[in-house]
Amino acid sequence: MKLRIFALTVLVTLGGCGSGSMSGGNNAAGNGVAVATSGVITAFGSVYVNGVRYDVSAAQIQKNGNAVTQAALSVGEVAMVQGVQLATAGQGRADSVDVEDSVVGPAANINVAANTLDVLGQHVAVTATTSFGSSISTSTLAGLTSGTVVEVSGLMDTTGTILATRIAPAESGESLQVLGLVSGLDAGAHTFMINGLTVDFSAAALTGFATGQPADGDLVVVRGALFDATAVKFTATAVRRAASETSEAPAGARIEREGLITRFSSATDFDVGGVPVTTTSATVVNGGALTDLALNVQVEVRGALNASGVLVADSISIDHVAVMALAGAVSAVTATTLTVLGVTVTVDGNTRFEDKSSAQVQMFTLSSINVGDTVLVRGYESPAGSGTVLAVRLERLPPSTTALVRGPFTATTAPQFKILGLVVDTSNATFSAEQTHHTETSAQFFAAAPGQIVAATGTFAGSVLMATSVQIDTIENR
Repeated sequence: MKLRIFALTVLVTLGGCGSGSMSGGNNAAGNGVAVATSGVITAFGSVYVNGVRYDVSAAQIQKNGNAVTQAALSVGEVAMVQGVQLATAGQGRADSVDVEDSVVGPAANINVAANTLDVLGQHVAVTATTSFGSSISTSTLAGLTSGTVVEVSGLMDTTGTILATRIAPAESGESLQVLGLVSGLDAGAHTFMINGLTVDFSAAALTGFATGQPADGDLVVVRGALFDATAVKFTATAVRRAASETSEAPAGARIEREGLITRFSSATDFDVGGVPVTTTSATVVNGGALTDLALNVQVEVRGALNASGVLVADSISIDHVAVMALAGAVSAVTATTLTVLGVTVTVDGNTRFEDKSSAQVQMFTLSSINVGDTVLVRGYESPAGSGTVLAVRLERLPPSTTALVRGPFTATTAPQFKILGLVVDTSNATFSAEQTHHTETSAQFFAAAPGQIVAATGTFAGSVLMATSVQIDTIENR
């Protein structure tokens, strides 16, 4: 489940709200409903998580165990927010915002072709939703040097692979850390495993454990400074049982969780990121149906815990694969849409906004975009067959005359075809296949392209993309 958007490297290279105080355990009718939510930060002003804008003016904010300000947080980081959701749709106030990176350590085994790397023995995959720190050139793995100490925030799948939502260089002097499940505990040797990493906790400070030490299955945060890359062994100075929205929520609070389905027995019995979930006849499913639920499907679940500690979902939103991509100049902007390469793009509360232009606006939203700006959109067609793209991620890039379109191939008459109704002219293009990287002829491309995802780069002229490069993308994507 990897993503490689053709020519993204070329494109990037070319180119306050009111305050209020509250108590998270309160559920006063006039102030809203207590909530504990975990998900990816998608925008700022104040902080957007799971489609809700949380005022953080009175919140305690932490990142990797350190008190920070909102300015230290970044789009793409996974955060746990405790606070209140207001009666106003999509609004809330936060008591606390806590970001724990999945892993902080030196990058190793960087595989640009496969979009993977290893950090402290944890396997990391780059996906359609991976954000990169601005200092990583090209905003891809190609701009990352082996040995660079990085922060990786993300969601874990059933194999233990971290699907990175953000990768950025670590702060100077920042402790190494890993967040994961304990396995293979050896109480005598004071070691345990987190995926392929051996953790030595013989000299570590232990906190949050009912028995005084970790147990298999515990979700823990491990920090230290000494990592033996040869032995893949981490010497811990601190091991803490990790908090979660289910363990920290006050009684009666709403629970919201974004993650991958990590165990699936049935549509009424599955786990999201290790949290047990059940559905009822009243559960509302957005973006699909209960029959679409399966292992490694990414979802947002909202509901409340029952007496057995199971999250009873009153709504589930199924995240879609960001199979579409558009990059080019914005020709029109409204309060809820923009137009790129003649294609209408819509946004919602879960769209991730990032400014990679020279302006580097942190509080970047759709209202920050002007006609003429160069943007990169990743998303999916919604409604299906409409030709409109719902943006999963929207980035403003440095100015560029190079355009990109990616999506399902629609045949017309060679040397032209369409993606999302956009005409692509391949008269002067070179052709290749993603898996083989071999150059193809025009005839080979048009014979193989039906039913495939294709990507084309070139120059947008009038209503036609005059392609210089066209590629069949056969790698499965997220």
